[in-house]
Amino acid sequence: MDDGLKKKNILDLQFQKYLAISSTSAIIMFTYVIGVVIAFLTKQIKLNDFVMMGILFVISAGVFGIGSVLFFKSLFHLRNIPEVLKEI
Repeated sequence: MDDGLKKKNILDLQFQKYLAISSTSAIIMFTYVIGVVIAFLTKQIKLNDFVMMGILFVISAGVFGIGSVLFFKSLFHLRNIPEVLKEI
């Protein structure tokens, strides 16, 4: 097996990994938003309760912070893979 083919196979595996990370993080954030909207509509989360809103804010910041970092980091790697393929 030639060396260029091995490198392309490794890049293909990296592409699949980063694509899975970006799509999974987007799905998790979208599902979280849908869940919060449903909780507001069914009045399980009250806008007048300061403690509940504070907890919701902290959890939302964590979910969106981690999800955004993973999403944009994987997009950065996905954009670099075609450039690396041109070098091979």
